[in-house]
Formats: sequence, C-alpha cells, structure tokens
Amino acid sequence: MNKIKSIVRYPIKGLSGENIEKIILEKNQVLPGDREFAFSRSHVTYDRNNPVYLRKTNFLALVKEEKLAKLETKFDPKTRKLTINLDNKVVINEILLKEKNIKKVETFFQNYLNLGIDNKPKLVQGIKIQNNNNLTHSFSDIPDKAVSIINLNTISEFEKKLGRKIAPSRFRGNLLIHNGNPWEEFNWIGKKISVGDCILEVFKKTQRCGATNVNPESAIRDINIPNEINAHYGHFDLGVYARVIKTGLVSISDKLLID
Repeated sequence: MNKIKSIVRYPIKGLSGENIEKIILEKNQVLPGDREFAFSRSHVTYDRNNPVYLRKTNFLALVKEEKLAKLETKFDPKTRKLTINLDNKVVINEILLKEKNIKKVETFFQNYLNLGIDNKPKLVQGIKIQNNNNLTHSFSDIPDKAVSIINLNTISEFEKKLGRKIAPSRFRGNLLIHNGNPWEEFNWIGKKISVGDCILEVFKKTQRCGATNVNPESAIRDINIPNEINAHYGHFDLGVYARVIKTGLVSISDKLLID
C-alpha cells in the first residue's frame, strides 16, 4: 500500500525545497507556504492587489537557469530570513523585510545568473488571507490550487529503462509516495484519496518540461527527461496533481487509500 515517504514545499520558486514531517492541507489550497515567494524577471508586471497566474518563464526557475541548482537555500517565511550557500560558503544571509536587504538579494541573483545590467529580478510574494495561512495567490506552475504527487516507484522503474539514477528532486513534488506500483497514479485521475485526515481528488497528470533536465546535484542538463519519458512510454508525464477537498493533517508514513 502506498505511503507518504516525504513531504516537501518550495518556499521560493526555483530554489531549494524544505522537508516537513507533517502539515495541515487546507481545502482548495496549495501546500501551505509552497511557492509563496518568487523572483520575477525585470520586465514582468505583478500586481499584488490583483494577482493573476503567470507562466513559470516569467520567474527565475530551473527551466531557464540551471545554475540555481548549485545554490543551497534556506528560507523562513515567518522571519523572512534567507540563507544561500554556494560551494559550502555562505553568500547571502539576509532578512527580507527592508528594501535594502531585498535589493541586495535581487542584485545577487542578477550578477550570479549574468542577467545583465538592466535585468535585475524582483522579489514578489503571493497574497495571504489575513489571520490565515491560505494563499489567495501562489507562484505554482499551473493556475489550479493543487498539491503535486510523485510516485517513487515510478521513478525507480524509469531508472531501470535509462540504466542510471534519477534524483526525485528533479520533479519538485510535494508528496513523495512509495510502496505502490509504478505508474499506478495515472489510474487515480478522477478518484479521491484519503490520506491522514485529509481527502484529495486527483485531476491531472503532470506534463514534464526542460526544468527536469537539470541534475540537482551537478546543476548540469544531463538527461532530456521529457524526451526519455516519451521514448519509453509514449507521453511526457510523470506525477499527478490533486486538489484538497477536505482539510486535514497529513504526516510522513500516512497510508493512501484510493476511493
């Protein structure tokens, strides 16, 4: 029976994930704190008072900037302290509350990614409901408020086809599950999943893009993941998206019960 092996959120789009032991998934929301922040490109207009979905290419992300994978980042959304390590050296240690600190980090990414003198990125934040953890806007890859699920047994089966290891973090999923059958998650489309105190409804396969080509350990595009999936299976998908339809606590080792 499938169980949760890892729960991961990505506080800042394109940067390191944070492993969590347990968390309350809220109805019709993303995993709390997931992609709450992002660095938008200099030409992008983001109206915090009237936020709309923008494609991932409007932000710093692995799909274009593989060098982001070399950075080990830690971010505390409560204190807004961001620490960035590069080659085991702290290069950024800032609290992103004052404008001067924010600009220092924006300039770091501008220089590190060689974006050019007129292309400084801008830190943007999703909108939270007052006195509530729910996000009215997040910087997810899709417009839907969803939680992404990755089946580690699917990755293991794919590894056998390729004859090489694939880090699950390439796929930047929220719930990483194991102990099930490879690719069975595709059969869950339209079905409900009970996990912990929560109920999810799977609604969509996750189509993979060039961001997965980046090796998270070497920051090199070493495998064309979408092409390899298509070559072996005739599609470009790995993982599924699910909506939270009943609020509840989920924890590592919780079992998934498929309706």
